[in-house]
Amino acid sequence: MSFPTFHTKNSTLSEKCLWISDGNRYICISYEYIPHTGAITYAASVLRLSAQSGTPKSQQISNHEHTTTRRFKIRPVFTYIGSYLEKEAMVKCIRREMCHGAGCVGPRKPIMRTDDQESLSSIEMLSDTSETDEIMVSPKTYTVKNVKSIKYHMMVNEPHGQSPYTHRTIFICFKGLSKTGEMIYGACIHHDPSWSMEESDDPVIDEESHYDTAMMRLEKSPVKMIIPEEFRHQLKKKSKHSEDIMYLILDKITKRVRGNMVIKGTKL
Repeated sequence: MSFPTFHTKNSTLSEKCLWISDGNRYICISYEYIPHTGAITYAASVLRLSAQSGTPKSQQISNHEHTTTRRFKIRPVFTYIGSYLEKEAMVKCIRREMCHGAGCVGPRKPIMRTDDQESLSSIEMLSDTSETDEIMVSPKTYTVKNVKSIKYHMMVNEPHGQSPYTHRTIFICFKGLSKTGEMIYGACIHHDPSWSMEESDDPVIDEESHYDTAMMRLEKSPVKMIIPEEFRHQLKKKSKHSEDIMYLILDKITKRVRGNMVIKGTKL
């Protein structure tokens, strides 16, 4: 006898080493999904076989499960998909994110820089840069090791070249102290033309370069914020999601200072 099931705001779904067969590709995924917020943390690896190879061998399965488990532990992807998705729809979102979004593994961190030169992709040169109002945070804020990374897509009614609209992809790296709410972030924005506010494919982006730039700004010229007390728990390493903090950062970025979006602060 089957029973109807449902999820609440406290529900969490997770699986380790779920396998998907996609043509000649066999995909191993580990994930943790929060249905209420749509927040998902995942890592994956892809085994590609020729048409003549048949099904994966036991050693290949073992190797990819080891890789996926390590990635999920050390460098998972953290992003947002739809809320309260059924499992099949959720897995499709992960697959789409793997192909056209954050990929199979999260950004490298921390990133060590030996000079003051910012290494940006040609697309990033189109992004706004800015300095922001000075907010004091304690030196301890800069030593926090737990860095969270988020990618957010945004359609805006602003022309981009010959197109009437702009598709922005915002990459954010942030960290902070849950006790005091002191937080710093760095961001990087990819601009892409769009001809419709309702329908737009996610652009193909060099994800790693943009995350590198966001991380570099976090380290060298961060924007400072004080998070309201009700959301400070989301700065903790084991917080199930950081949705409210994400929207606070997005509000800060799009607020603009002297006409520029706030993606970096004054250099340390």
